[in-house]
Formats: sequence, structure tokens, C-alpha cells
Amino acid sequence: MTLLQLRAEDANVVYLATVYHLGRPGSELDATTLQKHDLGLQAIHDRLLPELGHAVVEVDVSPYQLTRIAEALLGVTNELKQYAIAGGRSAVPRFAETLHWLYPETKDDPGVAMDLVQHPVMLRNRMAGAIDDARAAIEAAARDAEAARQSARTSWWQRITSKLGGSRSK
Repeated sequence: MTLLQLRAEDANVVYLATVYHLGRPGSELDATTLQKHDLGLQAIHDRLLPELGHAVVEVDVSPYQLTRIAEALLGVTNELKQYAIAGGRSAVPRFAETLHWLYPETKDDPGVAMDLVQHPVMLRNRMAGAIDDARAAIEAAARDAEAARQSARTSWWQRITSKLGGSRSK
């Protein structure tokens, strides 16, 4: 787990990024099983909400969640641009409402959203080291899981061949 210590303005950006992420269909489904899982950003979203407005917000995230936050920050950057260009419209559910709540000036002037684009970009840049470490941890876990599968497969085969009396030759 990684402890994120977010300043108030960073917490707002991460919260907006979770709203963007959760607004995408299938965002909280496991890619292999297509079942809902608890490793996504819904838990981060729920933990951030009551803390918004505090000077510093601390939240523990798993490596997977950190990589999802990084992706959501990129997405929210694009959505802020789209929102400004489209005159205050967003195709992402709850995005515009959350943006207005966090940044009331965007309601009267959607173009202000362009001024906000720098926040998620800068936050992601500041988190780059932690994001790289999280990706490395995920890749290492995947390699370990694959090695365990290979080991189990080899063990299974060895059990079968030992019952058959070793290797079969003609």
C-alpha cells in the first residue's frame, strides 16, 4: 500500500478523476473475470468525499489503484478540455455536477475548465515515481503468479508421469 498525502486542491483533482473513472462503463470490472471487484477507485472515491476541504487528505492506495488514479488523471485532463470546448457539457455522468461543486466558477464560464487542466497534469507528474513503482510491483506480482502457475503445472505433470512409472518410451 502507498499512502497518498494530498493537499486540498490535489484531493479535489483526484476526487474529480474518480468521478470521471467511475462514469465510464465497466471501469470497476476485473478485466479477466468481468466481475465487479473492490480494487478499483470506488473505495478511493468514497474515502475522499468526507475529507474534501481539509488541508491535507491521506488515503492508502494499492499499486493497482495508484495506476488507475494515474490513468484517471489523464482522462480528467482530456475531459476538462472537452468540457470547456463543448460549452459546459460532458458525456461522463456526474462530471459536470461534480466540477461545478468543486469549482463553482466553471458553471458560469465553462472556459475556466481550461485553466484547471494544469492541476491533474502537474499532480500526475509529481506522482510519477510512485506510479512507476506501482507498475513495477504489479508486473512483479504478475510474473510471480505466472511462475506459480508454471510450477503448479510442472508439479501436476510430474505427478502424472511418476504414477505412470517415469517417462514412456517405445
